[in-house]
Amino acid sequence: MKKQNVMQKYDLITKEPIFQKFKANNKQLYEQNIDLRNAVLRKPLKKLITSDEMMVEQNNQFYGITINDILVATFSSYPKDSNTVRLVSFAVDAQHQQQGLGSRLLSWAIDDFRKQGYYRVSLSARASAHNFYLKQGFKDTREPQINHYLNVVDFEMQYIIPTRN
Repeated sequence: MKKQNVMQKYDLITKEPIFQKFKANNKQLYEQNIDLRNAVLRKPLKKLITSDEMMVEQNNQFYGITINDILVATFSSYPKDSNTVRLVSFAVDAQHQQQGLGSRLLSWAIDDFRKQGYYRVSLSARASAHNFYLKQGFKDTREPQINHYLNVVDFEMQYIIPTRN
């Protein structure tokens, strides 16, 4: 009986999400990042991430959540200007969606952006993610536009990072 309780605790511990920052030179997480983004964001559009796109993001800061060493949520960011950070390619594994992981990852990253001195977060949201970002406090900054590269509707959005006293 005691062994079973210990095992249950162990299972619960290993299933806890771990929040991580990483760069493209972290091969294990970066490869999982590419696989996850392809599965969630690109395969439905029949347009996988290219090597040129990977070269562009080599200096991006990546954020992610792992569970049992498997990346289940991720996005990357880069400075748009001295006050604004740009968030791109947010993907949550289909089996882990609607569980609050995306909201938790975004909140954790926004806190990190604040510590880095940023005041704004900007992004282009697909129509399918638009309501998620609205619920997180993002505002539309222009009318939706067609992303001709991916053939999707994008909403340009921004979030003003609240200051902490």
